[in-house]
Amino acid sequence: MKGFSIIGTVLLITVCHSLSGAAVSPLEKINVSYGSISGTQAPVWVAKEKGLFEKYGLDPSLVYIPGGPRSVMAMLGGSVQYVIHSAMPSLEAYLGGADTALIGSSMNRLDHYLVVHPNITGTQDLRGKVIGISALGALTDAALREALRLNGMSERDVTVLAVGDLGARISGLRTGTIHGTMLIGAQAAAAARMGFKLLIDFSSLAIEISTASVLSRRAYVVKNPETTLKFLKTWIEGTYFFKSNREASLAVLKKYTRTDDLEILDSIYGRYRKLILSRPLPSVSTARSMLKILSRTRTGVREGNPDGFIEPRFVLELEKSGFFEELGKQYPAAKE
Repeated sequence: MKGFSIIGTVLLITVCHSLSGAAVSPLEKINVSYGSISGTQAPVWVAKEKGLFEKYGLDPSLVYIPGGPRSVMAMLGGSVQYVIHSAMPSLEAYLGGADTALIGSSMNRLDHYLVVHPNITGTQDLRGKVIGISALGALTDAALREALRLNGMSERDVTVLAVGDLGARISGLRTGTIHGTMLIGAQAAAAARMGFKLLIDFSSLAIEISTASVLSRRAYVVKNPETTLKFLKTWIEGTYFFKSNREASLAVLKKYTRTDDLEILDSIYGRYRKLILSRPLPSVSTARSMLKILSRTRTGVREGNPDGFIEPRFVLELEKSGFFEELGKQYPAAKE
């Protein structure tokens, strides 16, 4: 009996160990880049800070890669599997033969402001002025040209100057080297605190561009559909959490924007809570709009067909499975 007891105990320990090992699957490692320090990135920041990646079996490495072309290069080179950025650079790469794909889009409007000197009171006052942007050919370059066109002007009415990073543009505003620049989120709010004027709110303009996008290589998502669904679930639940939990989300925004000013954080939260869509279905109409905007300055893309750039099947699959309905019940405040 004593021998049997020892053997039974060993077997019981072995079985329990096997069961516990089977119950805990290893997390899948993925690399994800985000392209701006703005409220558009709040869902992925929230997902990271609140353990949502682990909930869906993922172990992410989040990396900040400013600039669309750099993030596209990282994605095509295999350094990152998913990019959260404006879709314009990836669309341009697609039209050039790359296998980039837009699999989720939670914002189809620009979130920029044109910030100018306080003596510029209207858009017509921009004539003859110098507008600083990060780089010629960047998203802000195309967006500025569209905004001028919608206000009865063209880029020929102003001088568009490539100034560089945020610090250089703010410095240019303060010294008078430039009369205006494109800023987002906390940057624009801080500039307004300095006395500069928010002349154009791009989110109110009829410019359809996917600015909060999940992008990947088509070859990767075809080979890894389950991972892609897990990632989208994480990102989408991050959106629902963000919209439903103000205080927790403000804490996350504070960490990633490195802003302690509660008034600025409140402004960011309120703005992006309204702008970010809960159902991030990418659309062909948005891709065609982006192509039209690109074609104004990129003559080589005018005959391109952007339809194949859109991959809606993953969001549609989640919708069919009842995922959005479940999140709506879990986060009822997200609808308010």
